[in-house]
Amino acid sequence: MNEESPLGFHRRWTRLKPPLRPDDQIVSAYRHAIEGHDKSILLLGVTAELADVGKKTTAVDISKKMIANAWPGDSETRRAVQGNWLDMPLQTREFTAAIGDGVLAGIPLAEFVTFFAQLARLLLPDARLAIRLYETPEPGETVAQVRAETMAGRIAGFHAFKWRLAMALAAEAKNPAVPVALIHQTFQRAFPDRTALSAATGWSLDDIEEIDAYDGKPMVYQFPTRRELLAHLPEIFANPRLVASGDYELAERCPILVADFHP
Repeated sequence: MNEESPLGFHRRWTRLKPPLRPDDQIVSAYRHAIEGHDKSILLLGVTAELADVGKKTTAVDISKKMIANAWPGDSETRRAVQGNWLDMPLQTREFTAAIGDGVLAGIPLAEFVTFFAQLARLLLPDARLAIRLYETPEPGETVAQVRAETMAGRIAGFHAFKWRLAMALAAEAKNPAVPVALIHQTFQRAFPDRTALSAATGWSLDDIEEIDAYDGKPMVYQFPTRRELLAHLPEIFANPRLVASGDYELAERCPILVADFHP
């Protein structure tokens, strides 16, 4: 997500697991998605696991802290530059693929036009787009349903739970934009006893306390449905398809959007 790390994201990165952070199967899915288009990669964000999926990679991230702490370092085949995804400081027509992990969660649907115009400026004809999504299912869950599933011990990982709670808020509001402070407030109301939550789920209190990173923060994350997202995809990104990114928990809501750039 393209942010100046107000949530201390760079410090928390090593604690994250799928669906928030790529594992080997997600990386393999990206490699397969850009096969034949991996000569020159535009990486949105500084996701270390994706730094070397192409022959040459340029990563763009707005956060100096993320570049300093999450990026594995520049080399002959990779580099990271600071920049906003809506106005990237790069030359036109230099990339054979653009990839990003969960990056659309940081971009409101209203800004998709600007975002995809930036990609259109930077990509070579016939380039490949591959972006892993966080999509709210239709029909969506309610917060009450997520709470019931959680207390019954049917959600294995805390991070999968956190995204399910956020998607339930999006579904209930019929609005993909979910303030992270609202996620925290909803959690506090639904799970006032963290010790009981830990006992029901097996999650450590340290894992549960990750939710406090959202307390009072101004960030707004986006969890559109598949229908909403595809409706905002420009026609120049042709033949859109959604491919599986693995079999980790919540993978069914995190497919990789693959499309072909035909300006």
